[in-house]
Amino acid sequence: MGNYFKSFCLLLFSFLLVACSSSNGQNTSKHQKPNDGYVRLIVKEDTNTIDEKVPFQKGDTVMDILKENYKVKEEKGFIKAIDNYHQDEKKQMYWFFKVNDKMASKGADALQVKKGDVIYFYLDSVK
Repeated sequence: MGNYFKSFCLLLFSFLLVACSSSNGQNTSKHQKPNDGYVRLIVKEDTNTIDEKVPFQKGDTVMDILKENYKVKEEKGFIKAIDNYHQDEKKQMYWFFKVNDKMASKGADALQVKKGDVIYFYLDSVK
């Protein structure tokens, strides 16, 4: 009888182990939106420039893309800091951005991205 009990416990343990195991991410993809394409995001922080290809979903704005990839402080749609690189009002240094080599015509929170866009953020002075 002891062998039957051990076998039963081993079988029960095996069943629980399989039932509680991870599904290797198969269920997570059902809840994630598919990417609608990629944009190139370039952020120049002081002397460091980061240039990367990042995914986006339909309806994403420039601000959405930036916030998904960096720590951003913003106020009323204006970017105050990216990854702790703050604008400096005393030195008149502010964050600017271009889309496809053109100064943005709207705020980052109002401008929707399109497949293949090149978004470039940089700190610059106003004179």
